[in-house]
Amino acid sequence: MTPINYKEKALNILDFRLVGLVGSILLIVSEFLPWFSEFSLFDAYILYTITAVEESFIFLFPLISGIICLIASLLVISNLEYKINSVIITLIGLGFLSLFLVDFIPGELFYLSKAGIGFYLCIAGFMIMIINIMLILIAKE
Repeated sequence: MTPINYKEKALNILDFRLVGLVGSILLIVSEFLPWFSEFSLFDAYILYTITAVEESFIFLFPLISGIICLIASLLVISNLEYKINSVIITLIGLGFLSLFLVDFIPGELFYLSKAGIGFYLCIAGFMIMIINIMLILIAKE
């Protein structure tokens, strides 16, 4: 019986599987931090449900995207054989986030210089998830 090299095993787990967790957690956390005003997107969702219900659900897209990407990241952590399924699920989650950014950013273009930490965390989470997709696809089984 060969001895287990714990350092090598720990590096194999930490190489790319946790990148997806970090990106999806950043997306989820960005929902509850201020974006372009003192309000978070969750606060904006609550305010818009009072006045315009059909426009309010767009503010939940970063949260939905983060949850979908978190599920995909947990899927690839549990079994590397599901890496293609994980990439497809992650792309669906990033599609929701892309719809939100395309709809939300042009309306706030004048306030882009006053963006809060939530906006930057969302963009960082988006980019980390794209890097995660590349890392999953080049990983050996």
